[in-house]
Amino acid sequence: MSTPIIETIALQLVTLIGQITVGNGFNQTLTPVRPKRIHLEGDINTDNTVIIEQEGAEVAVDANETIQWRQAFTLQALVIDSDEATDPIDTRLNKVRSDIEKKLMTGTNWKLGGYAEGVLLRGAEKFIADPQVAGIAVNIDVLYSVLTNNPYSQS
Repeated sequence: MSTPIIETIALQLVTLIGQITVGNGFNQTLTPVRPKRIHLEGDINTDNTVIIEQEGAEVAVDANETIQWRQAFTLQALVIDSDEATDPIDTRLNKVRSDIEKKLMTGTNWKLGGYAEGVLLRGAEKFIADPQVAGIAVNIDVLYSVLTNNPYSQS
């Protein structure tokens, strides 16, 4: 069976986040995760894990033969510092956020393998998952189009 375009886009996000490594010139190595079940993200408490969550979607343009979607994603990067850390937690959060933004917006990455018309940054917010886990949520929208009668085909 075919894969819907939106699922292919989510997989492209996993691939790009997985390319954020020290060896590729970034500040840290991030590990992307798409949760297997809803509301079990709290079970994932590993430093430098990025939880990729698909949020709501809106129809941006509904033309005769195509639908342009605006799909929201939240990329929640977990940052767990040790007691020996000397940099402020905000410094680490800023570096993680900037690495994600850099990867998504460099070259043609914002096209997500040619499946998207663009990635829009919507903002970022610090969060605390439990007393020992802080993180930064990078919120993005992905614009993509499909045929009106076939969400498995690009327009």
